[in-house]
Amino acid sequence: MKKGISLQWKLTLMTACMVIVACLSISYFISNSAAVYMNEIGNSAIAILPSGNFSESKTGDLEVHLDPKAILSDMVKSTQIEFWAKSLLITLIITLVGSLLMYFIVGYALSPLSRFTRQIEDIQAKNIQQSILPQSKSIEIVRLTYAFNRLLKRLGDTFIAQRQFSASAAHELRTPLAVMRTKFEVFAKNKNLTPDDCKDAICMARTQTDRLSHVIDILLEMTELQSAEKNDHINLEELVEEVICDLTAVGEKKGVSITQNIGSAKLTGSDTLIYRAIYNLIENAIKYNKDNGNIIVSIKEENEFAKVIIADSGSGIVREDWEKIFEPFYRVDKSRSRAMGGAGLGLALVKEIAIQHGGNVKVLESSENGTSIELSLYKG
Repeated sequence: MKKGISLQWKLTLMTACMVIVACLSISYFISNSAAVYMNEIGNSAIAILPSGNFSESKTGDLEVHLDPKAILSDMVKSTQIEFWAKSLLITLIITLVGSLLMYFIVGYALSPLSRFTRQIEDIQAKNIQQSILPQSKSIEIVRLTYAFNRLLKRLGDTFIAQRQFSASAAHELRTPLAVMRTKFEVFAKNKNLTPDDCKDAICMARTQTDRLSHVIDILLEMTELQSAEKNDHINLEELVEEVICDLTAVGEKKGVSITQNIGSAKLTGSDTLIYRAIYNLIENAIKYNKDNGNIIVSIKEENEFAKVIIADSGSGIVREDWEKIFEPFYRVDKSRSRAMGGAGLGLALVKEIAIQHGGNVKVLESSENGTSIELSLYKG
């Protein structure tokens, strides 16, 4: 990092410049005023002095001729020059003394910041949530310390979530690989392979690679959310109708019917991302619905938000899991989710899309008769 001049020296130099300007300005105006008065006094004195030269004999042989007016005029000029010189000398002394005092005063005033800096330098990833104590009772230092502690808290929470996300992602990617490795090791040791064994191995590899691809695709989608353009003009009624058409065949396999209630809303955002969010919610409602169940999709506007509500007839979600289901890799029923090919990222992606559009997603209600989830989006 390129080093520059310290704040202590900057304030000292600024103070020195201000003192010099102030002293010179004061000296200038005082000197001008003094010169004017000196000239007036000198002119008045010269006016009352007699004209001509005075002669004075000191030894009888040498005569000195004196001109009182010229002598007085020279005295006035000499006094003005001396006044200016003394003013400059006093200005220099005041500047040096004032700058020296200001250097130590500023250093004392900035000492809490120096201690604050040393505490910040001691912060590492392992102690990022360790709070910093205020180093001064000054209200500015106290506010800075509290604001920095809040920043550390947010960063610490983010790092914890990132570590959990990384660990979960690694587990999700490692599990299919471990399954394939074990299967292939057994396959390699088998000396009496049959065509059915080969088909089973190929089917298993295809299933696990599809699972890996699914996880990777969702992870890539989540990383690209920040850079996605959000300036499309979207008609939610038409978008929901498109999603339902795309998922009708999936629902029919399980005997689940999808109904769209009358309602419309318009907003500005990313057509692709909002489509993905609604698709994931309805697809999730199909997966965890009862056989021959139903799904009802409603659209409404509320103040500055457009809302999509998906109500299913599934078995419901316990109250403790209402918020957890939107966390990455969280599954209410892990064995059932894996059997359905879920990676635990669908609802997490929905939440991130909602946040990117100034909204949120939450469970409105859930019981053994079904679950209602609301996706709210800022209309822009």
